[in-house]
Amino acid sequence: MTTKADIVWEIADRLGVEVPKMSTGSTEPREIFVLVNRYLGLGIDEKQTKPELAKSIVESVGLPWNADFESRGGTVTKAGLVAVLGAVVRHCG
Repeated sequence: MTTKADIVWEIADRLGVEVPKMSTGSTEPREIFVLVNRYLGLGIDEKQTKPELAKSIVESVGLPWNADFESRGGTVTKAGLVAVLGAVVRHCG
């Protein structure tokens, strides 16, 4: 079974960057979205929340952001992380 940590690892691997540490409770680190933004040169305002950053990343390749990609408490769901990975794959080829 793929975990959020596995998806964060895959995103970092695709970018060729060090994997940020996961927070308690398998909460995705904000840093992964900042790294995607910086590495891909997307120019997204990094003051946004994690879900806003993830949404901007996904939408940067023309993919839709679905309501089930984020949850209460300002976190991105596993499905949201998969969408971010998909955007990274599209950007990186």
